[in-house]
Amino acid sequence: MSVYTRINELFDIKTLLQTRNPIREALGITKVELDKGKGSNSIQLHIEEQTRGRQRILLYDTDKEGKSYGYFRYDNRTYTNDSGDVIQFIANRLKSKKTHDAISFLNRYHYRSQVEEWKKHEDFAITTKNRNGSKSMPLQLDELHNLRDISQTILAEAEHYLETHRKIENDVIMSPLFVETIMLYEHTVETETGPIVFTNTLFPKFDIQTNEIKGAEVKTAARTNNNLCLGRDEMLWHSNKPETVNKIVVCESAIDALSHFQLNPKDNQNTWYFSTNGNFYPSRQGWLYQCISAEGLHPEEYSLVLAFDRDHQGFQYDLSMINKVLEDRHPSTSVGVQEFFTLDNIDGKPCLRFHCTNQTTNQAVQQWFFNIQDHFNENALAKRENGMIHIHNSNDRLNLVFPSVGKMKDVTMRLSSSLVRNIPILSNSNIKIEKANFKGKGFKDWNEVVQKNTQKQKVEGKKQARSKKV
Repeated sequence: MSVYTRINELFDIKTLLQTRNPIREALGITKVELDKGKGSNSIQLHIEEQTRGRQRILLYDTDKEGKSYGYFRYDNRTYTNDSGDVIQFIANRLKSKKTHDAISFLNRYHYRSQVEEWKKHEDFAITTKNRNGSKSMPLQLDELHNLRDISQTILAEAEHYLETHRKIENDVIMSPLFVETIMLYEHTVETETGPIVFTNTLFPKFDIQTNEIKGAEVKTAARTNNNLCLGRDEMLWHSNKPETVNKIVVCESAIDALSHFQLNPKDNQNTWYFSTNGNFYPSRQGWLYQCISAEGLHPEEYSLVLAFDRDHQGFQYDLSMINKVLEDRHPSTSVGVQEFFTLDNIDGKPCLRFHCTNQTTNQAVQQWFFNIQDHFNENALAKRENGMIHIHNSNDRLNLVFPSVGKMKDVTMRLSSSLVRNIPILSNSNIKIEKANFKGKGFKDWNEVVQKNTQKQKVEGKKQARSKKV
């Protein structure tokens, strides 16, 4: 038995994160939440870390074939290239990044003699919702009361949530791309004054082989303020595929997909839309590419438009797809696994890291890092802000280092388009970046733009009406 196995069997990642122990505190982990709302065999945790912020961690004790490890391992769904056992978890948070330093770190806290006492004191909060407020539940269509296509409501000229609250036009919903991809059903909520019936909007996820509904993205009525994910979690809702696909647009919600189309229907007639339902982890990314491959589409035939939210999470989703392009162009060799773009930290400060064995791409990224550093530092000096962005290179890795997590989040939400434009291997690929904007002003998501545009049209309509009266 190796020393790594002995350590994990005594003190694994689950023990580290879910008990009160000095090692967790020394690593800067300030909060741990156990999410019981996830429909998965793995344990889902949300942790708060001083240097890395909030992260989603999955714990599992069996491999893909069902074979037991005998201890828990982890997979970080917020930061790529952060997975493995408890030793790797600690090493990734040390300056050296070395596993033998992680073992020395463990030994300083005499974990062998203390671990049994630590296990007596569990220390974590419990929640039933994930970060975006959605829950994963079994899909049982026959239990959804009065399930019907939304077209029935539209043809009856009755109101519905998408129209009244999200300003999605009925012509968009009934267009060839979206017809028969949206459903409604009734949901009863018991209250102190009696039952209240709400109408929920269901976006079915169709199996690419059988065309059967195997999952769903659900937007509940406004007053309940709760989103659901039903059935197979790794699947994505998608629009009808046009006969000719010029673009594939990936948004964070089905409502954003409808909004994106409504803002420019002429340019998106030949667009195939997908929704990540607010979470684009590797299994969902794999399912997206399975759908594309099943239709016989090749990258040179279409543009893959990443239309994620204009926030830090959206930037991470952009990076994951950009890394897929880089991995295809620069496959790993015997030299070692390439990390490409990752979010990490150096000496307690967050950074955007790049690692690739191709020198041409390395030089392009380094030049881009210099441009970003100069641009944002000039603005910071003009505004007399404290803390500068700087570049730190070590161990064949390029690092764009930020003075704080807040500064990193502020900057990174504006970097995706610049990254794709300025790195030749990306600008020559089929990847495109689109962020929600209205008349030159950036918005978080596409539905915000629709609502703003609708509001503007109402104001202009009132002005025209007053002008006619005069």
